[in-house]
Amino acid sequence: MPATRSRPTAPHSPAVPLHPLTLAVRAAFVAIVGSATLALPMAVHAAEPAAQSAQKAYQINAGPLGPALMDFAGQAGINLSMDLAQLKDLRTPGLSGPHTVDSGLARLLEHSGLHARRLGAGNYALEAAPATQTPAAPAASKTGAAASADGQAAAELAAVTVSARTQNNLVAPSRQVTILEGEEVQQLRQGSDSLATMLSKVVPGMADSSHTITDYGQTLRGRNMLVLVDGVPLNTNRDSSRNLANINPADIEQIEVLRGSSAIYGSGAAGGIVSVRTKRPSGEAKAETVVTGSAPLSQLQGAGLGGEIQHYLSGGGDVVDYSVSLGAKHVGGSYDAKGKRIAPEPSQGDLFDSNIYNASAKIGFKLDANQRLQLSASHYNANQDTDYASDPSVARLPAGTAAARPIRGLVLADQNQIKNTMLGLDYENRDLAGSIVAAQFYYRDFYTRFAPFDARAVPVRGANVDQSMQNSDVFGGRLTVKTPLGAEKNTLLIWGADFNHERTDMPIDIFDPAAYDASGGLVFNKTGRLMYMPPVTTRSLGGFAQLQHKFNEQWSVEGGARYDRAQASFNDFTPLSQSKLSTPQPVAGGTVKYNAWTYNLGTVFAPTKGHELYASYSQGFELPDIGVVVRNATPAFNIGNSNLQAVKTNTVEIGWRGKFANVIANLGAFQSESDLGAVQSFNNGLTLLRTKEKIHGLEGSLDYFSDDDHWSTGGSFTWMKGRELPQNAAQYQDMTGYRIPPLKLTAYVEYRPSASWSHRLQASSYSSKDYRLDGKTSFGRYNTKGYTTLDLISQWKIDPKNRISLGVENLLNRNYYPLYSQLLRSNNNTSRLPAAGTVLRISYAHTW
Repeated sequence: MPATRSRPTAPHSPAVPLHPLTLAVRAAFVAIVGSATLALPMAVHAAEPAAQSAQKAYQINAGPLGPALMDFAGQAGINLSMDLAQLKDLRTPGLSGPHTVDSGLARLLEHSGLHARRLGAGNYALEAAPATQTPAAPAASKTGAAASADGQAAAELAAVTVSARTQNNLVAPSRQVTILEGEEVQQLRQGSDSLATMLSKVVPGMADSSHTITDYGQTLRGRNMLVLVDGVPLNTNRDSSRNLANINPADIEQIEVLRGSSAIYGSGAAGGIVSVRTKRPSGEAKAETVVTGSAPLSQLQGAGLGGEIQHYLSGGGDVVDYSVSLGAKHVGGSYDAKGKRIAPEPSQGDLFDSNIYNASAKIGFKLDANQRLQLSASHYNANQDTDYASDPSVARLPAGTAAARPIRGLVLADQNQIKNTMLGLDYENRDLAGSIVAAQFYYRDFYTRFAPFDARAVPVRGANVDQSMQNSDVFGGRLTVKTPLGAEKNTLLIWGADFNHERTDMPIDIFDPAAYDASGGLVFNKTGRLMYMPPVTTRSLGGFAQLQHKFNEQWSVEGGARYDRAQASFNDFTPLSQSKLSTPQPVAGGTVKYNAWTYNLGTVFAPTKGHELYASYSQGFELPDIGVVVRNATPAFNIGNSNLQAVKTNTVEIGWRGKFANVIANLGAFQSESDLGAVQSFNNGLTLLRTKEKIHGLEGSLDYFSDDDHWSTGGSFTWMKGRELPQNAAQYQDMTGYRIPPLKLTAYVEYRPSASWSHRLQASSYSSKDYRLDGKTSFGRYNTKGYTTLDLISQWKIDPKNRISLGVENLLNRNYYPLYSQLLRSNNNTSRLPAAGTVLRISYAHTW
């Protein structure tokens, strides 16, 4: 049998995170093995047909699809007719644990574009799946054991999914996409439990995370990214920069990152889309419990210990299926490489010394062979309870000369918090007059509380010691229709509409300044509550149409347009700047209206099998952050003259992706432009700027896989440059470090000595960069130093039901300051936080 190159993927388990204080250091590993495929039609015969509904424990390794199916048929005792030539280059995530024959085949064939049709007792045949399923990635086309390579980059055309809005089997993507499957996500979590940090290590074009609770400064290709969970947007118009912190990583089934501006889901995706899909009911009875413990090795003590426990359950039958996920987590204190406790981040907040609880459930109803209805609900609550505050005295030292310093004895009733509740109703019809129809309705209740802030030097904020909060109520809906056209169905029309309604306000608690000063910044005695930002209501409605056509096996093209209408309004209110006056003057309310057409066009050409050239032009539409302006308004504020025009981003991208025997690689170049950049609010809203922006960059990755499948290695690079033309300026200047990260390099090597063990060593490196203008520092403009970190991830599958995982973050205990900290978000040393030193995580997973 001729061998094909297999691409490693983490073994499949509906993973779940966890708790406790057990810290047994034992290497742990997961397996992936590739094997050979045949090019001859054949049937796999078994001696005794298995009962279709009976469950049996299986252990099928991830790897080439053909051999995996042969192995399964032998274990299941069924006759399976298939053409192995049809399976060439297709892979499977493998199978572990108890399954029925039908559920086992469905799992092995997931994303393959095929399904098994039952011919009779114990007899099955492979055939093309309904059009809603997507083809599996060809060998070596995913993420190189979740390293850096882009999804869908190998021998055959594949489709962008983006939460099913453009999911189809027809055309290949005309832009760069990174896909992480659930097994990969759970593996990578051992190297970094923060979803934001984890993504920054594996997604080209994404800036480093803040290493705190906030997404502030973590751009995608230098611009904002739209974050979706099961198609529901987490971005709000008053951007609190806590979108990725709202997601429970244990519930993730897939992450897809679409890079470059897009109007697929409306406003917010100037830099791209991060689409997270959570675990869905499988219809089979299964349960898994995962327990995790973590400890800072630079200062091994009780205050730094963390733990998590997560339980996942799913089941159902032919008509009804369900899934439930419950979890609890404790986050301990964080310590730098020198063993010193890291201070709280007073500008955007953190979750040191926090308790996190999550619960989610889904129940699905199969109305008939083509229709499905699903109800979903989730709740996520992260609440900080720490004894530490940040010493305000370091703010008086020259910026960049001292680290933030923790002080003990904090008296604050309500600390940093995130609460996110979502409800969803999804309906799908796979054959409505020949079209596939998907409709979604959602509701979201979001609340977050920030760290207190001494704003007495900011008159526009009322000169108070205060603490702000944000309440956002959002509801909306989406409709997507996919209509095949033509006798040969080489053309697909995707069209639909969206609406979104958001109401956001920001109350603020006021504290006694005398008690604050007397305690050195430790005591916060609440004296009242005021309104920081009045309720701002944003409504948007959009419609789109996208046409995709496949001329032949070499050439495909797609293009489309979208129209958006939106408005934001608020009523008269008394601003904080007037709160202490005997006769306060109100700010007049008003309404801002927007409308925009956005267009996209792309093509993919495959000159030879295994190589694709692509080019695309796309536009993104983004509403400005009205709340950041309104909350600091003065009585003279006039919304009609407030420079709040919408942002339209134009992006051009060209690239190549290809496969050479044991190697896959890709290379892309992009440029994005906008006549108006995002609203930049300096000096707490006293200065408002809109700039003309130009960003261009290069991204590339390469992955190598050994013939025996024991070794794989690879890496990626991202380089970009951003220039802006401020209002009334004569020449362009470099953009700030919060928008344009320095050169980023990633690398990994993975060793799999057997089907039960795997070891992964990964590195991330950011270069130095001087963001100053004429040698002068200002917000986001400092001379930053580069840093490199190394992580170790190991997994050991004891048997089909038990798995141990070990991760060591910052393996070499590197002492460094992340880019966010070097740029001083608070404009003083209170935001200059070192990164955590070496952190150990050990997880144990059991499938029931």
